[in-house]
Amino acid sequence: MSRSIRPALPGHVSRLSRILLLSCATLLACGGAAVAQDNYPNRAIRIVVPFTPGGNADLVSRLYAKELTDVLGQAVQVENRPGGATNIGAEAVARSAPDGYTLFLLQGTSHGINPSLYAKLSYDPLKDFSAVGLLANTTFYLVVNPTLPVNNVRELVAYARANPNKLSFASPGNASPTHLAGEMLNRRAEMGVQHVPYKGDAPAIVDLIANRVLFMFSATALNFVKQGKLKALAVADTKRWPLEPGIPSMAEAGFPNFEILSYFGLGVPALTPAAIQDKLNAAIVEIGKREDTRKRLTDMGLVPLGGNREEANAYVAREIEKWRPIVAGVGVKPD
Repeated sequence: MSRSIRPALPGHVSRLSRILLLSCATLLACGGAAVAQDNYPNRAIRIVVPFTPGGNADLVSRLYAKELTDVLGQAVQVENRPGGATNIGAEAVARSAPDGYTLFLLQGTSHGINPSLYAKLSYDPLKDFSAVGLLANTTFYLVVNPTLPVNNVRELVAYARANPNKLSFASPGNASPTHLAGEMLNRRAEMGVQHVPYKGDAPAIVDLIANRVLFMFSATALNFVKQGKLKALAVADTKRWPLEPGIPSMAEAGFPNFEILSYFGLGVPALTPAAIQDKLNAAIVEIGKREDTRKRLTDMGLVPLGGNREEANAYVAREIEKWRPIVAGVGVKPD
């Protein structure tokens, strides 16, 4: 009988050892993850911005990077990663480690337009990302060269119709929010102008000031309006923008349901631990309540936003749904 027992004993001990070792490893892993979350952040954080430097997206990101550095006690750096209509940067963050050290600047292209524009994206804006905070939203102004003999949208439409197939409108890129706004006006008013995409807002504005294009919608052109280099005819909304109440809405100009707004927020890979997401949200909310932050945002023509993670994710989901009929209505195709 002893011979029958002895051979079974080592195997039994071996199995038990494996179970104990596995249990210990699991506990250590869980403990390590908990410690990592408790110590977060303990190294530099990066915010991936899917645009070139200089525009509002970049400026907002750098503003929050500086303030997050102060609140979190670790360097927060901006990494500009343009290309692919924001898809390159979005995919890179979606595939990054879900550890809270890689953030993405959410906005109306990657997390608004693109889910309706592309039949197949390399990332899922809702399943692969979690919004940890909303920063601000923005509108777009319909601007023209001040030498153009028009003073309102109706006169602009009449001018374009009097010069069929001779004029063009600018945008900072194909399928951008301002491209869709321009195409919406072009189609609804039957203006017959051609779209000219640029690589960013700045070169488009340069050509508008030089009178090489007829008009554009822009969030960053207001400074040029105040300098007298451009003229604002309307704001792309159903009501006047609270920061510029002197500029008529597109609804007042005879184009109801013309609402082209965008937003900025921060997101992380969806599997990032909830404790880290909560810490980031708390920091973003704190920064958003600071008077100096709010002033800097409003000086850029942006309306500050806030809210918890649930509200932020619900906002992003609504934005994606908002753009579906707009994209379908103008018939824009990706590059």
